[in-house]
Amino acid sequence: MKKIVVPVDFSATSVNAAVYAGNLAIFYGAQVWLYHAYEIPVGIGEVAWPLFNAAEMQSAAEHELSVLQSTVQGQLRSKVGFNAKAEMANFSDGFALFCDTVQPDIIVMGLSGKDALAKLIVGSNTIRTIQNSKYPVLVVPPQAAFSPILKIGFACDYKKIEETTPVALLKKILKDFDADLYVLNVDHNDEHVDEEVMDNSIAAKNLFKEIKPVYDSIESESVTEGLNKYADEKGLDWIMVIPKKHTALQKIFHRSHSKDLLYHTHLPVLCVHQ
Repeated sequence: MKKIVVPVDFSATSVNAAVYAGNLAIFYGAQVWLYHAYEIPVGIGEVAWPLFNAAEMQSAAEHELSVLQSTVQGQLRSKVGFNAKAEMANFSDGFALFCDTVQPDIIVMGLSGKDALAKLIVGSNTIRTIQNSKYPVLVVPPQAAFSPILKIGFACDYKKIEETTPVALLKKILKDFDADLYVLNVDHNDEHVDEEVMDNSIAAKNLFKEIKPVYDSIESESVTEGLNKYADEKGLDWIMVIPKKHTALQKIFHRSHSKDLLYHTHLPVLCVHQ
């Protein structure tokens, strides 16, 4: 892992994510790219007009990035190579293009609070990035601090596990940290146990036989509550999930377990695509 990208909006949550990324960079000997996108605010009236000009906004954004870089470096135990970019752009489009240029090994992002407004404004950028990015995204809760990664929980529903699990990436992360893997399935009264699930649970053991993980079934009506309780009991450091893709109709009625977990856990959540 040599390139870590952190989108920032200068909130406390994004600063904490940048510090976390800095510590991760120290472990890997990696470089950190800080990215900030802004849009020029427009006054409301009979004729819309910008409150600031582009040059002023760019200068202010670059200054804030410089201050942020110094703040983050001051909280790290050793020197980290930082790069920074500010640009006037819609976040989703600008950040996607930036990542395709940098080709990061991982994106580290914060996720603010649990209230509706925070989810709408800040959380939406994180959720969209997870849904659309082809790069692994590590979501860091507001109060999470970096510590050695010794235990990683992989939340798995045993559906199409061979086709959807990025085994090579998982093996690399476990090897890098010399971490143990816990393959976890949450269910209530075996509601979701069928022949396909049983077959795929056997396939999982073949898939991970070199890793020799711990396999555990968690009895809970809530996936999020079950995972959090287990994580606390076993002392997990990260939880890894594979966000499932849903059709437009399913998205309207489906409550994503992955999204719910992001807002209700104190552990960093690594989101990787199938």
